[in-house]
Parts: sequence; structure tokens; C-alpha cells
Amino acid sequence: MNRRVLLKQLMMGLPAAAFLPTFLSSCAKEVLIEDFKFTGSVIVIGAGASGIYASNLLRQYGAQVTHLEARSVIGGRMKPNTSIPGIKIELGAEEIHGKRSILYDLAQFNVPSSLIPLPGDDYYFLENQLRSKDFLTGNANLEGTGATMFQILDSFASYPGGAQSVAQYLEEKELDARFIEIANALVGNEYGADNNRIGMLALKEAEAGYSSGEDGQILKDKSLLELFETAFAEDVNQVELNKPVESINYEGAQVVVTTENGESFTADKVLITVPLSILKNNSITFIPTLPSDKLDSIDAIKMDNGLKIVLQFNAPFWVGNTGSIIGGSKVPEYWITGAGKNESVNLVTAFLMGEKADYMAGLSDAQKITEILEELSLLYPTGNVLGKYNGINIVQNWLQEPYIEGAYSYPSPGSEGKRSVLAAPVEGKLYFAGEATNFNGHLATVHGAMESGYRAVKEILEA
Repeated sequence: MNRRVLLKQLMMGLPAAAFLPTFLSSCAKEVLIEDFKFTGSVIVIGAGASGIYASNLLRQYGAQVTHLEARSVIGGRMKPNTSIPGIKIELGAEEIHGKRSILYDLAQFNVPSSLIPLPGDDYYFLENQLRSKDFLTGNANLEGTGATMFQILDSFASYPGGAQSVAQYLEEKELDARFIEIANALVGNEYGADNNRIGMLALKEAEAGYSSGEDGQILKDKSLLELFETAFAEDVNQVELNKPVESINYEGAQVVVTTENGESFTADKVLITVPLSILKNNSITFIPTLPSDKLDSIDAIKMDNGLKIVLQFNAPFWVGNTGSIIGGSKVPEYWITGAGKNESVNLVTAFLMGEKADYMAGLSDAQKITEILEELSLLYPTGNVLGKYNGINIVQNWLQEPYIEGAYSYPSPGSEGKRSVLAAPVEGKLYFAGEATNFNGHLATVHGAMESGYRAVKEILEA
């Protein structure tokens, strides 16, 4: 029998309208199965957003869940930092992308007073000056070239061409050279790489599937990890830490998971939610080897480095309503970290992906700070940036994060259609979740990771 799963079941004890409105709309006509229980056992590997959420859902259905995490902390790529008094700095996932998402609903239900719209105005670095979007789209001297750029970027979901990179496509469209860095920040850097590494067909797939909305939100006085610890407290407490998995043997009737320290765990099914990088570097041995099409998908989907570097200043040098500064040649995007949270802390975050992240990662931390201060001084020539910097900084290099080893997956050339292959179960024993397995357009997001956990649990229950 096809066991159809409805939101009301998955969120037992909570109002159905409080979670997953997009899932509700797609499942509203499904048959509600009352009194269904899953009597088997499941090992969940990885305690990021998808793993924590999936464990919660599985336990609600009666599954015997063993939850293993390689690191000494939970959260995956959710990583708050509280070293600077008065603010919780997100060194990993930060924004809630749109209101039509499970993550927004989770925050709205658990910490509604903390939710605020993404604050501040965006400024773009054009010809050595910071300009508003209205200037880019309406200034007569630009002769419509800025408006053309935004029109091109907004049309990716209907891209009509073949295989090429975003950079190649923008060259084909004769994008004004003055907007190259801005376009790289808005597309490549945002997606986790740069425009040379993003494939147009894979980007089209992601853009066409995206449905959570453009109205970004943040938590003003909570971290995303705190949200999960609040919403899924019992599940978080049952995670077994410092259990890096070495091998998964699914030859027999049950699956045997062995950790690096020699412990073995046995279950009917295993849900693998580790970052894509861990599958790519063969940290986990699968016995037998994974099917060739899944190995091909792991190879095709890329995940590279990402850096967040936070600097503190004694006083602001930016305009008071600034949110993001976009289009630097060294750092694609900066933002005012305390905007909407605590603006008195005077923090600026530098956000780098792709080639610029690779370059910056090769420098010493002191050199990184020097280069960032030089660029900020160029962006704000009268702001006395160097004089206001107080020497406090936080450098987060995700490539160096143990058992993470990268930022997030991106729409690499040739990866179109591969995420659904990566997500597919193997022999009714192995199941896969995590942001890289999200094939509905929400890759590289926390809510996309949660959606993948929901999808994998549904697959387990329907097997």
C-alpha cells in the first residue's frame, strides 16, 4: 500500500497551518493515514538541519532512531558565534529565504518575536562609487545598461540556450563590463561559487524551481541553531556526538554502520545527511559501492570553499541604512552584521565564494584583514576605515571545518538533473538528505535541507 504522508501527521501536536504551507497545498488531497506506525529502526548520519528534522519526524512515527554526528557539536553549517557581546553572529547559514518555507514557519511558530525582514538598503560599487539600485536602473548616463543587467539576471528561469557558464552567457548578452563584479556578487557568489563556475542549465533548473519567495528574514536576537534547539530539543539531546562514520555495509538484511573508533550500529535503514563534500572525498566507504549513476551525480554537483570574515569598528563609516555593499573586486558582498540586531556593535561581514574565496583563503589572517580594509577604504574614501578598525575580527573558513569541508553545493555545469539522482534511495536501505539533494530549487538553503529531510522520511515510511 502507498503510505501517503500528510503534514498533520508529521507535525503531531502542532497546528497544521503552522508548518509547511507549500507542502500542505501539494498534499491537501492525499489520504490521511491515521494510527500508522513505523516499527523499524533507522540510523541518521549527520546532525545538521536535515538530520535533526528527519530524526524528529521519524520518532513521531515510532521509528527506533540512532542519530550519529561526527563532530563534537550539532548544527552542521549553522554556526553561531557569541564572542562579541551584544550580538549572535552567524558564521554559517544566516538568512531565512522567503516566507513560503518550512524554516520561516518553524521560526514563526517558535520564536515569532525574533523574526524581522532582512534590514537595510543595498548599495552597488560602480565606477568607484556606491550607488543605489534606482541609480543603476534609472540614471540616464548609464543608458539603460543597469536595468538590462537586472532583466538578464531575473530571466534565468527561462534561459533558452545550451550548456555554458553564467560568465559566458553574460558575455554573449554583451553585459556592460562595469556590471561584471556586481553580477558575480548577485549570482555566482550568492549561489556558492562565481559566475565562471555556475552552469546556466543547472542554474535554470534551480531558478525555475525556487518558490519560497524573495522577502528574506533574519532572527534579530536568536541564532538559527537556537531555533532548532528550541523546536527539536528532545531530538537534539539524543544525538550521539563524536561518531564519525567510516563505513556503511548494506549487503545484508540490515545495514551495519561502523565509526572511525570501531563502534558498530545496526538498523533496517540508514539516512545519510552528511555534506556533499564528505561523499565526494570518500570519507565513508560503502559496501557494496554505490550505484554508478549516484557516483556520477556526486562527482557532477560541486561544493567549494566559502569564507565569512567579520570585522569590528569603533564607529560606523557607512550610511546608516546600509544593508549590503555589493560588487567589490576582492569581496563580492559585505553587509552590516548588526543591522536590525544591534547596530551599536559596528560589525561588517565580508562574504566570499568561488575564486575570490580561494584567493583569500591562501592568505594569512593578517593579510586577509589588510586586503579587506584596503577595499573598504576604497569603497568609503572619506570614512576613515583604518582609523575606526579596532583590531577585532572573526575568520570562518568553511573548507577547514572538520567533517564539513566546504560552503554549500552550487549549480555547477553538467549537474542539471543530478540532484534527484543523488537523492534517490538505494535498495530500500540507504536514503539521502541534505541541501545538495534538494531538487526543487531550494539547494544551498536551510529550508531546502529541511525539505530534503521531509522527503527522505516520506520515502522511508512509504517503502
